[in-house]
Amino acid sequence: MPTDSRENLPDFTDCLNTVSAIVDEYGVESVFILGDFNADISALFFDELRHFCNEHCLSCIDVDMLGIDSGTYTFISEAHGSCSWLDHCVVTESAKQAVINVSVKYDTLWSDHFPLIVECNLDLLIVTSSQMTPCVDRGIVWGHRDDEQIKNYTAECHKRLKCIDFPPEFEKCADNYCDDPEHQHTLDRLYSDIVNALRAASGAGRGRSRSGRGGSRVVGWNKYVREAHRKSRADFKQWVSCGKPRNGNMYAQMCESRRIFKSRLKWCQDHQDQIRMDVLAVRHSKGDLRGFWKATNKVNAKPGLPVSIDGVCDHKDIADLFRNHFSVQSTLGPSRVRKMEKLSGEVKVRFSAKDVAKIIKNMTRGKSPGHDGLSVEHLQHAGPHAVRVLAMFYSLCVSHSYLPAELMKTIVVPVVKNKTGDIADKGNYRPISLATIAAKIFDGLLNAQLEKYSNLHDNQFGFRPKLSTESAILCLKHTVRYYTTRNTPVYACFLDLSRAFDLVAYDILWEKLRSINLPNEIVNVFQYWYAHQVNAVRWAGAMSEPYQMECGVRQGGLTSPTLFNLYLDALVVALSSLHVGCHIDDVCVNNLSYADDMVLLSASVCGLNKLMRVCEEYAVRHGLKYNIVKSQFMVFEAAGAKCPESIPPVKLSGVSLEKVSQFKYLGHIVTSDLSDHADIERERRALSRRANMLARRFVRCSDGVKITLFRAYCTTLYTCALWTNYSQRVYSALRVQYNNAFRAVLGLPRYCSASGMFAAARTDCFHASVRKRCASMVRRVRASSNAVLTMIAGRVDCPFIRHCCDKHVTAVRA
Repeated sequence: MPTDSRENLPDFTDCLNTVSAIVDEYGVESVFILGDFNADISALFFDELRHFCNEHCLSCIDVDMLGIDSGTYTFISEAHGSCSWLDHCVVTESAKQAVINVSVKYDTLWSDHFPLIVECNLDLLIVTSSQMTPCVDRGIVWGHRDDEQIKNYTAECHKRLKCIDFPPEFEKCADNYCDDPEHQHTLDRLYSDIVNALRAASGAGRGRSRSGRGGSRVVGWNKYVREAHRKSRADFKQWVSCGKPRNGNMYAQMCESRRIFKSRLKWCQDHQDQIRMDVLAVRHSKGDLRGFWKATNKVNAKPGLPVSIDGVCDHKDIADLFRNHFSVQSTLGPSRVRKMEKLSGEVKVRFSAKDVAKIIKNMTRGKSPGHDGLSVEHLQHAGPHAVRVLAMFYSLCVSHSYLPAELMKTIVVPVVKNKTGDIADKGNYRPISLATIAAKIFDGLLNAQLEKYSNLHDNQFGFRPKLSTESAILCLKHTVRYYTTRNTPVYACFLDLSRAFDLVAYDILWEKLRSINLPNEIVNVFQYWYAHQVNAVRWAGAMSEPYQMECGVRQGGLTSPTLFNLYLDALVVALSSLHVGCHIDDVCVNNLSYADDMVLLSASVCGLNKLMRVCEEYAVRHGLKYNIVKSQFMVFEAAGAKCPESIPPVKLSGVSLEKVSQFKYLGHIVTSDLSDHADIERERRALSRRANMLARRFVRCSDGVKITLFRAYCTTLYTCALWTNYSQRVYSALRVQYNNAFRAVLGLPRYCSASGMFAAARTDCFHASVRKRCASMVRRVRASSNAVLTMIAGRVDCPFIRHCCDKHVTAVRA
């Protein structure tokens, strides 16, 4: 490690993130990082080490177990006679469980360092197994297909789907609502015919399936090994058919072809990393960006699954464990089973083939399929009859307020939240739902209907077009700066809702949908879907017992964000209608929300508590719960006046909230003095982490691939357009880190010219990246129809807009 000094801080950060890149590359859970970190507990490097541990959910186990105030030291300077604690042991949460004791062996005089002893019971380490998936017909799963296979698939779909016509049972109710239970069975058959046609065409269009073959796939098989394997197999069969002679030309030919096959196979196995990098280079040179990023994601190592979760080992039992963990019960009790509105007359909502085609076109490829194995690629290449039959099917589902059970069936897969955390803890997993592609498309059609009728308050920024987290942070910082520059402190409370999306009460949600005059047939479909959807957790190929949702919006559903915003919109309206809290130019900014992340702003503690009571009452009525531990409040001090030393407590649900001097709001660190030093340091460390990951994982790539990856991962500089209050030293440290990141990714000399290397690579330098982000933010703010952003754009004293414009003017003059 470098010497502990401020000039060497970027090098120390790079060393730490190089270690992090090694851990990420191999996907290891139980990690021990031991050695001379050169980071005394009272010095700068230890603060950086502590930040590193917090960001990666690691533990400096020797400091945690011995204590900072224990007087421990591992080094004595012979020149000065001073003692320092320079040696440390950093571990992941999985490895932490195996540590029994930590001590320092002071009676050893081998060197000026004393040995740091870490005693472990390795039997307590979490054992992982390879990930298992259920047997899937590879002929149906889309995977990689060449042009000829896609052409065959489209032809097969055309042949099969053109035979699906309008069912004669619906001739009398084609344009009207119907509740005939016999028609539900007809809809089941219609859906089954559509899915079976797509599955059959997928298998026939692809040719012979390799689903029955075991073993892992060899990288580069098709390009380097396949022909040699075919030749060797043919020569072997011919040799067998001739009685297996032990000499002669046939025997020599069989041996030679077998030798060539084995040598090529061995070469592929020994050069898998280089072959992957060559694939990236080829796709990048051809401009195949979709294939390029798909191949890039495959480079990431996939960690194994722990053998046990919370002491449970059997795969079926683990799946049932997650089933109980992911099932949420509403605080308001079970939802009342309300009958759907009985509809009569002509159908008001119909879906056309054009509507379905638009949804399919805009869907992202490469997603995991549902239980039927079908993905969006199957429909994008299915031909014109697919959108026709789907539009007919969805329209009939709406008119009958019914959906087939197979369409609604969802597979839930637990995914690790933090790889360096305890992977044997069920709380370290989040659910990922794999819905059928037919359900996803129908969800998109319903979301388009929702957006027509929903009119959300402008103080809600989450999941809305042309708004972002940066917009919400800008509104927060502008409001605080507006008051503090006028000698008025601002009291802010950052509220955190616990599992807010999972606690949406259905009875209340349906009433809110009717209150916005959403057509009753759409409300009925939502009611039926949420009342009958069946989930099952999949773990290592085993399936849990099925379960239904009692509350909460569907995880991963296209309509879920809109439904949640509607559920909370009344709270935003209630807060904004109060003449309490911060207002600027008759625009209420006493509350700002990004989905479930809300911040309340007031010029007094009394006003803040009034806003808090409104939130508490709303949460009680709607079955929501606030997290007291994560909810905190902050006082932004006025520029020319001091805040009172004794501040009345800010209470949430009767509990006094913790007062903090900084808070990470939507990924941006906000401090009480509006200084941007902490957030710039956050971005500097994040930049070092991303650059070291790229430099290690893609070291064999071509320069063109590395430059593309650098542009994608390292030039974003999150919220850099909002940095206005910083010192030149901190800003220059980020610039140096940016330059060093480019050198590290491309493997350039440490002290080569920064301007020269960016010019040669035709890549934006640090200042150009910042200017682009600033110009982008100003353009979006000035073009926005949001009332709060319009107010900010109209004020000439907004320091953030003025700062961005100054950077743009400086760039033009230069």
